[in-house]
Amino acid sequence: MYFLTGWPRRLLCPLRSEEEPFHIHPSSQRFYFAVLSETQLSIWFSRPSVLIVSYIESAKAAAQFGFYQKAEWKPDNSMIAVA
Repeated sequence: MYFLTGWPRRLLCPLRSEEEPFHIHPSSQRFYFAVLSETQLSIWFSRPSVLIVSYIESAKAAAQFGFYQKAEWKPDNSMIAVA
């Protein structure tokens, strides 16, 4: 069974982006989570929910390599791979 332990939160990202995030992936120990949109990757600290870093891919790189689709954390949370 799944029990909710708190109210849902709406995170306000300080960066302006017209893209909607489509993939949210927590780290294995749930200290961090990644928010992914087509050309932007944001890394957040879980508690309190604080934006650590955000990377926006250039239009030229997105055209050459394609858009982001998925993110996966390394088991020790030291790196993240984005495809």
